[in-house]
Amino acid sequence: MADYTEIKGNRIQYLDSDPTLTSATEGQVWYNTATGTLKGLVQLQAWSSGAPTNSARRTPTGTGIQTAALAIGGGPTPSTEEYNGSGWSFGGTLGTGRYAGGAAGTQTAGLFFGGATNPNNEQTGTEEYDGSAWTAGGALSQARQRLGGTGTQTAGLAFTGIEYVPATNTFTNTEEYDGTTWTTGGAVNTARQGLGSAGTQTAGLAFGGGPPITDATEEYDGSTWSVQNNLSTARDGISGNGIQTQALGYGGETAPGPLTAATEAYDGTSWSNKPSLGTARRLGAGAGASSSSGLYAAGYIAGDITLTEEYNSSINAITAGAWASGGNLTNARRAGGIGSVGTQTSGLAFGGEPISGETEEYNGSSWTTSGSLNTGRRTLGGTGTQTAALASLGNTSAGDAPTASSEEYNGSTWTSGNSGTSARHANASAGTQTSAVTFGGTPSPNVRSEEYDGTSYTAGNSLNDNHYVHTGCGTQTAAIAVGGGPSTPTFSTTVEEYNGTSWTTVNSMIVGSGYQGIAGTQTSLILQAGAQAQPSLYNTDTFGYDGTNWFTQPSIATGRFDVKGSGGTSTSAYIAGGAASPGNTTATEEFTGETVAATASTLTTS
Repeated sequence: MADYTEIKGNRIQYLDSDPTLTSATEGQVWYNTATGTLKGLVQLQAWSSGAPTNSARRTPTGTGIQTAALAIGGGPTPSTEEYNGSGWSFGGTLGTGRYAGGAAGTQTAGLFFGGATNPNNEQTGTEEYDGSAWTAGGALSQARQRLGGTGTQTAGLAFTGIEYVPATNTFTNTEEYDGTTWTTGGAVNTARQGLGSAGTQTAGLAFGGGPPITDATEEYDGSTWSVQNNLSTARDGISGNGIQTQALGYGGETAPGPLTAATEAYDGTSWSNKPSLGTARRLGAGAGASSSSGLYAAGYIAGDITLTEEYNSSINAITAGAWASGGNLTNARRAGGIGSVGTQTSGLAFGGEPISGETEEYNGSSWTTSGSLNTGRRTLGGTGTQTAALASLGNTSAGDAPTASSEEYNGSTWTSGNSGTSARHANASAGTQTSAVTFGGTPSPNVRSEEYDGTSYTAGNSLNDNHYVHTGCGTQTAAIAVGGGPSTPTFSTTVEEYNGTSWTTVNSMIVGSGYQGIAGTQTSLILQAGAQAQPSLYNTDTFGYDGTNWFTQPSIATGRFDVKGSGGTSTSAYIAGGAASPGNTTATEEFTGETVAATASTLTTS
């Protein structure tokens, strides 16, 4: 009898540990002798939640790749949003605000064309994007909306679409862009609008659309469109991304009203079903380089939405960044230690309202009571670690009784330290117990900053703007002050950075807010946005900052402001307590940033 290895080749490898998992090991099978398991590395395919767009909108147009995408226009905004793989930030504003246009290119060399300024006002205008601003380009020959678009800024492709004035017409014509001018290309075989598109100017792909709702797929070779195998699910309002031989199509509606979450991949010959979207919707913005990496943002369900989802097909298991419930504080309170105090697994919360000196320590799962402040206070600045914290200034009564006093914590007991140079509260702090800076507050002058060396406070240079009920984090030589006053209830978007000597105003927040929670450093932080303009007090918004730009992050579950405690890093943070409806809350939430890791699948055990 022939030996198996003579017929089939090598035996399955016996290894005492899993090999390094890379794309090179995909499809390989091995036996792990240490765990007694047969394992293999397989491709994982799934949609996962991403950070929301800043504004809810339908019919924005997407282009770019999953980690550097654009969502352009859409009803009812002329704004552009940029995605960095973690969250959305505002980019340049279109010269002519419109929706349902076509797009091509990248985040730093984008192209937007056609669309409409209202349901009966189709446009021919083209605009080019350089990563910060839009400028006018050559006009389309045919005004239209809900058209297909793909290619690059200097080799774009526009096809199909619809106009409603002077009469309703659905088009078959194609136009090609050379960076300056549009010229006529080959006509598609099926007139349609609301379709998906992918590819390049010489290798384009059109699929779906209507009316009537169709599953038709066509390929473009630079001069002629040819009919290909149909989508599995006919639909209108579909979005897509990729190239002609590696494309994705997702979402849309299968008939007026019923939405679909279906996702399909095209390999240059036929479509195959893939894992569905988490939420069925239509009229969103799609982006991505291939059928292995997609992005779907905003769109329409029963109204305009901000939802973002990412599609990945790889050996890596991708866990999206998210907030999860942690252990509750012992007592509900607000207006406590504001600053980056401790870490997600070693946190500290102290003081608060009702006026309290209570201190609690967090071990990553539960809070326990520790030694109280010597002077109960609220709206104070806090910084440091669980075993070496600093509480500075604050208000000692429910009325207006600011103090200049400070206290130091050693992991069990608070000890009074030297006072600051002025009594005030609603201040913020950054740094360590022996090298801190506290800044802003009320009453005036609330531009004041002071440095603490572990013994004494000395006056530092002033902030450029008034800040109170704001927040901050970082170090004494690299601190950041975010939002807050000078006016409520609208709050400021002002952000300032400190280099150990002076404060510099930098890029503003996306929305003004005060009473926030914050964690991280001057160049990498996460901010729970606290109170915004009335009546948006108990909001769930979260934002990130990379040292230059602000962008959205996944929302918290319990809307709140005047957060009791916050701390950690931009990828491992916590918030606790605060003011929530109908009263103060004990809720703690923990943030974990996106993780990417190759994972071996267990095939069987022995």
